[in-house]
Amino acid sequence: MRMPSRVLLSALLLTLSLGLAACRQPDGPLPAPEGEDQNRLEDISRDLLSVARGDAQARQDLADDLRVFVDSNVEAAPAVDELARRTAEVVAGRTLNDQNAQRLAHQLWTLTAAREMSDRQVESLQNDLHALLVEVGVPEDNALNVASQAGQVQQLVTNRERRWYEFF
Repeated sequence: MRMPSRVLLSALLLTLSLGLAACRQPDGPLPAPEGEDQNRLEDISRDLLSVARGDAQARQDLADDLRVFVDSNVEAAPAVDELARRTAEVVAGRTLNDQNAQRLAHQLWTLTAAREMSDRQVESLQNDLHALLVEVGVPEDNALNVASQAGQVQQLVTNRERRWYEFF
């Protein structure tokens, strides 16, 4: 009699664990630049190019241009300022071409503008940001520092509510 109940319990546990493992956080919608966003992306790209050339005012311009996307979120503004500061610090003095500046601007914009990204999407964007910074010559540790701040920004700007199975 014990054998069938053990087999049944094992089968139940296996089914339950596979069921919970299959529950993953759905990906959220990524923002697409529309209207004024495209102009703002160009502004951010120009700010990054100016920072790379050593323009001191460009650092503040970068922070201001990123903060636009979180103005209504008072808690996120200091984190965005820190992201801009860290980014400017690692980009300053680097050779940054237009294409890489645009890619970096788009990643920073996505991190500040997206409101419903999954943890997997945030991690992927952090990895892409890290890889791009390393590609333009930023040391590994500094690139990780910027990417970790990007994750903190996303935690503060997200509106996505966690589902019950994400707490396990």
